[in-house]
Amino acid sequence: MKFIYKTLIVCTVLLASSCSLTELDLLDSPNAVTAENADVNFVFNSIQIDFRDFFRDINNLTSRPVRHLGMTGGNIYENAIAPNSGVLNNAWSFAYAGLLPDLDQLIAIADDPEAKIPAYAGAGKAMKAYVLMTLVDMFGEVPLTEAGQGVTVPSPVADSQESVYAAALALLDAAAADLQESGPNIADFDLYYGGNQESWLALVNTLKIKYYLNVGDASGINTAAGAGIIDNAALDFQFQYSSDRENFAAGRRDSRHDWYADGYEVGPNDYQSNYFMWSLYEEKGFSDPRLPYYFYRQDLSPVADIDAFTLDCGQLSKPLHYSAEMPFCHLGHADPTAMIGYWGRDHGNDDGIPPDDDRRTVAGAYPAGGQFDEGQGTPVQNGGTDGLLGAGIAPIMLSSFTHFMLAEAALTLGTSGDAAALLEEGIRQSMSKVASFGPAMDAAEVDSYVTYVMDNFNAAGADGKLDILMKEYHIALWGNALEAYNGYRRTTFPSNLQPTLEVDPGTFPTLWYYPSDYINLNQNSGDQRDLGNQAFWDTNPAGVLK
Repeated sequence: MKFIYKTLIVCTVLLASSCSLTELDLLDSPNAVTAENADVNFVFNSIQIDFRDFFRDINNLTSRPVRHLGMTGGNIYENAIAPNSGVLNNAWSFAYAGLLPDLDQLIAIADDPEAKIPAYAGAGKAMKAYVLMTLVDMFGEVPLTEAGQGVTVPSPVADSQESVYAAALALLDAAAADLQESGPNIADFDLYYGGNQESWLALVNTLKIKYYLNVGDASGINTAAGAGIIDNAALDFQFQYSSDRENFAAGRRDSRHDWYADGYEVGPNDYQSNYFMWSLYEEKGFSDPRLPYYFYRQDLSPVADIDAFTLDCGQLSKPLHYSAEMPFCHLGHADPTAMIGYWGRDHGNDDGIPPDDDRRTVAGAYPAGGQFDEGQGTPVQNGGTDGLLGAGIAPIMLSSFTHFMLAEAALTLGTSGDAAALLEEGIRQSMSKVASFGPAMDAAEVDSYVTYVMDNFNAAGADGKLDILMKEYHIALWGNALEAYNGYRRTTFPSNLQPTLEVDPGTFPTLWYYPSDYINLNQNSGDQRDLGNQAFWDTNPAGVLK
């Protein structure tokens, strides 16, 4: 857009009659991929990497309000959820400047009757549907019908949420049809499923479950669940990161998990959420078996030995609006002399940064490819030489997630399936997945955990059951905060998320701000949205979430 505006100014000043914006359409950028010069395999490869990065940015954005990561950018939501955030603008750019145009091109090539490639067509439509659903889930009304037309429509208008969601469902239907056709093998170019069309079809049907759960359609869920879905780890839709540090060292796009690059090089930027670590460490009265896989402690010093400069909140009293059991400042309040070591921040703590790089808890083996915590208590800012070297995963849609979604649907929509059995299977599949990133879990500990949860679930009333289910889903979703964000808005559970340090944090972001790039450069974007606007499928009373 800035280039177009500069062109208009030059044309006006020089009064050059031959200077026209239409001439911009006559030149192809030598760096751009066009229909004439595109290699479909290269286009597919670019899409898969951009899709990973789009998911990464959405996860990092949504991790803060759902308390997966510490919300440190502000003590109220209006400040913490900033429209000029680089991550927010990047996510929008990945969608509109990269993914959607490339996906449209891939689909056009793959759908061409003379060169039909059903696997590419189906995979492309599945990923486009995911992107469209995510854009609505995050931003509400977004451009679709007028998007991607360049200088022809430089300021596309936003479509209704319902119409964009409907377009996503139509893409999933078309993808399912494509993936049941035979065609060229794409195994050498498929980074997610190795060219297995049945696996892509399982993803399509699982995304339909996600779609129908959001909109509250029990019949649609039953139909989708009756087809092949992601119901075991072999079908997990995930991106596998590498352990290669070369790109990072050369200043190129890092191929390792971003949480690993953040925590294991020269010092972490992110703080872990005290609430989320507490959920695994002591909320139930015993530790979750996934705890040492999720987090690595760099320092086991007792809280009582830490000076006030490094941990200033340790000198303060717990806020009066915190419940008795809710952690404040640090974990393990019962014994300040114990070597707990889980060093994070409370929700909305935007204090300055003390010299604590080598004390902050960092992401562990799962899903970041970091270090498994055996109580070493040693710093890991060692130039990326610890743990699994960053060979983690982006957990986009796992089999455990499927079971939690189906359990929720059984409770809230009356779909077929036993909610208790689905919940238990979701927990066990989560444990198994996480354990694959380190030493084997103790089977007795897993059984004990499951028994505790299921006893409480079976004894609870309707709301209590849903609260327990969504808390277990919230824990299993480590590395995928988008689904935790959607689940919280669908159900208002878990009910005990840590409050912000401020008594009145303002409006919880039931939809995100539009990125500043969109507001500033699109003449039809309208005014910036209010954080209290809601997704069309979010039927809860306004202001109920905190």
